[in-house]
Amino acid sequence: MNIYLIGMMGSGKSTVGKTLSEKMHKPFIDLDSEIEKGTGKNISEIFDIDGEEQFRKMETKQLKQYSESIVACGGGIVLKDENREFINENGATILLTASMEELSHRLSDSGNRPLLADDNTEEALTKLWLERQLHYLNTADFTIETDGKNPEQLTKEILVQINP
Repeated sequence: MNIYLIGMMGSGKSTVGKTLSEKMHKPFIDLDSEIEKGTGKNISEIFDIDGEEQFRKMETKQLKQYSESIVACGGGIVLKDENREFINENGATILLTASMEELSHRLSDSGNRPLLADDNTEEALTKLWLERQLHYLNTADFTIETDGKNPEQLTKEILVQINP
């Protein structure tokens, strides 16, 4: 069984995924990193050169390659029905959430986020959240709020949920 971490960019999927991976003794997979390794381009370059649609195809293909892993999914993974169905059929899904203010703060030094407007990160994040919120909530088995918590605390919360 996979453990899928979904949520907005900056919600802590990769950071928490690494800690969860260590505790559960399962491989950690960051889908965006795997796509970057496979293409030799960063996510922004893929969006600029190949377009978002091509990136989403790569993301779907990458998603289906893992089993018995902790998988940190890209923020937009829930945009495709095919991805949501696959995730629901192949593991437990945790939605990591954070306030828009917290996400904006966490992403303030990130230059590799193609869907964020340069001038108003919080506004762009809010727009993305509103577009994706129902997909996130309908895909997740449970939700964990990450504001003010460290990766160890979040990992403990996840383990309580998946091993009641």
